[in-house]
Amino acid sequence: TILDFTQAEIKVKLLPSGFVRTYPSSQIVKVHTPQTEQHQQGLEQLQNGQYEQAINSFTEALNIENRSWVRREILALMVQAALSQGDDLKAALRFQMMVENEPDSRSFDLIPLDWNIKETLSAARSAARGWLTDKDELKQLMGASILLTAPDYQAQAEAAMRSLATSTNVNIQQLARTQLWRLRLREGDISHMELQRWERNLHQVPEHLRAGPYFLLGTGYAMLERHGQAAASFLWVPLAYNSNPQLSALANLKAADSLLALGQTSNALRLYQETVARYPKSASQQIAQQMIDQLLK
Repeated sequence: TILDFTQAEIKVKLLPSGFVRTYPSSQIVKVHTPQTEQHQQGLEQLQNGQYEQAINSFTEALNIENRSWVRREILALMVQAALSQGDDLKAALRFQMMVENEPDSRSFDLIPLDWNIKETLSAARSAARGWLTDKDELKQLMGASILLTAPDYQAQAEAAMRSLATSTNVNIQQLARTQLWRLRLREGDISHMELQRWERNLHQVPEHLRAGPYFLLGTGYAMLERHGQAAASFLWVPLAYNSNPQLSALANLKAADSLLALGQTSNALRLYQETVARYPKSASQQIAQQMIDQLLK
């Protein structure tokens, strides 16, 4: 019987002796555990892109599931479904619940941060104003991320982000440091040397949290018209760090744009087609389809 499963370890009660053994999570290949009918149904719906139905099934599963580690797994699945829908507010609220009892969650890569450099009108913006002044660092990080490009809140969000960049929690510290790259990119005077420094600093970011930083690196290289390096950076997101489908779709789209700028039309077309096929519910799907139609004229 599994008693607990965290980022660091798995705790198992051996039968029939009743002895409790602990193993490092790094040694775990796969975990099988009984799931309620609602849990299984939600997984199926998530797989089929029925995100709203999946969230409803997971909500029911959460109401009847008593094992705290399985409850965290269900909350992570709910975050996944909300991210797939592009619902930042729902994703953020579920994420906060998930990390309440396990701050260094195994699913920390699902944290819904904004990695755009232009202002985005997130549905979570009014909640973000409250999070920005919360004493909880995680809420501050999410709030500051959403408000970092909002003209009325940028100064306050930047101050919070700079403070979080000195946090003793490595996940929060590294995400805050890389979130600040957004401001440098907005200023528009980025140099190749600075981007190379960012690339070297990437190894300090925990492996599973590199999606957003790679996306910003790609954005920087694209600004300098270093399209080969831009495409390579963008492609890390869908290929290796595919936790946020909306970000992965956008990175795939931008990688295609970079290949097109290099004159690699057939490779670009393939990536546009892949964006449409892999991410049909994403905001990038429509733009990718327009590019396909244009290239096939």
